[in-house]
Amino acid sequence: MIKKITIAALLGFPLIFLSCGQSSEVRPFSLGKAQSPVKYPELDIDNELYSSLSEKDLFLKGRSKIAHVSDVHHYARSLYDPASAGFEEFSRNNEGRTVLYTTEMMEILKADLLSRGVSTLLLSGDLSVLGTRATHEEMADILGGFEDDGIHVFITTGNHDINNPRAFRIVGSGTESVPSVTPEEFREIYEDFGFNEALLNDPTSLSYLVALEDDVLLLSLDSSYYQDNYHWGYSVARGGFNPEQYDFVLEALKRAEGKRVIMMSHHNLLRHYEIGLDLSNFMVNDENRMLNLLMDHGVKIGLSGHIHKSDIKEYLRGDNSFYGLTTGSLQIYPHSYRLIGWDDEELYISTADLRDNMLRDGQQAILNYNRDIGIARSYTGRYERLLEDASEEDARLMAEYFFLVNLYAQQGLEAYLPSSILQSGGLELLMASGNRMSGFARSLPLDSYPDDRNFRLKW
Repeated sequence: MIKKITIAALLGFPLIFLSCGQSSEVRPFSLGKAQSPVKYPELDIDNELYSSLSEKDLFLKGRSKIAHVSDVHHYARSLYDPASAGFEEFSRNNEGRTVLYTTEMMEILKADLLSRGVSTLLLSGDLSVLGTRATHEEMADILGGFEDDGIHVFITTGNHDINNPRAFRIVGSGTESVPSVTPEEFREIYEDFGFNEALLNDPTSLSYLVALEDDVLLLSLDSSYYQDNYHWGYSVARGGFNPEQYDFVLEALKRAEGKRVIMMSHHNLLRHYEIGLDLSNFMVNDENRMLNLLMDHGVKIGLSGHIHKSDIKEYLRGDNSFYGLTTGSLQIYPHSYRLIGWDDEELYISTADLRDNMLRDGQQAILNYNRDIGIARSYTGRYERLLEDASEEDARLMAEYFFLVNLYAQQGLEAYLPSSILQSGGLELLMASGNRMSGFARSLPLDSYPDDRNFRLKW
């Protein structure tokens, strides 16, 4: 199948099909001009604020400690030459993400978790960026290293991971198709990270129930729609469950009776932003059905990723609450993730990132590279689009506001946005411009409860 690769294709939109049939020929990229990394020292999280909040990490109160990481978006080193023109363009244009250092980021993460006494790592999908078999095999080897060092790993699927029609390797300035994985192959590759230890496996999906402790279970739900990816020609972003999965979940919850359950999926059961953004691609279909089933059996917490933000949302039903916890993408600066601790009465949630570890361990070059790629895509790209209808100064203020509120939101810090950002005039200009993202930018600082960074709940 000969495909024209466009920016839209790399960002997850449908590919343009030129003809039918299989082909392994090298195809040129058609990405437009890639952004060069540039440094904007002022576009960062206030370090004094970050340090003061980090000292109050609640997860330390728990007797048990786990980490929740999502959206690693790994890409096997065997699939590209970092010096090639094709990789340069791919990394610059991939939604501000960079795949060059994901192997190093996972090693830095492991060191960070070991230093914190974390015993279990939960990965909520998008282990890969293009779903290639080589990438999954390499990621399984990386996760095996976590297990070898005493960190238990449990995974679930993401929308990028299975039956991905865009699975390719980069050759020179073009691409060549390579195999993705089927659901069966995904399970075989990752069998040691949840499936083989499961108390119960769903025969109709890659969902399973497994024990984290004697009285705490993990319900890992396969929420990805990968069955029709090849029909559509792209990985379907929205999630959902097949009818038989509800039967499996009911059986799993009955088996878990009398024990606490943490649910994990890639897609979200709750809306994490209410204003100015279509969240349909981040949600599961018929979310209320699954939500009510979980709450009927006392489940109070669901972990997810996909949205690349650290957010906590509470859903009330009578006297009962369900909390949806999302986390940022490990791949995107500032490389944030969740820390969760618990005891018999309460569950404690904190947020961390890898910046301090990277600076302490001499990895500043990697940190700077990742940050500059994010700025080049997320700030510079937006700035240049805003310049079409605004002056240079107004475009700068709007782009800076949008970039910074998103950066703080990745860390669950939007409630702590400095007044210098809020009073910069960037939001007012965005609202007056009628920009389609202005409502979303306005909504982020309004998200003050629950505290998205440090939170505790009775369970």
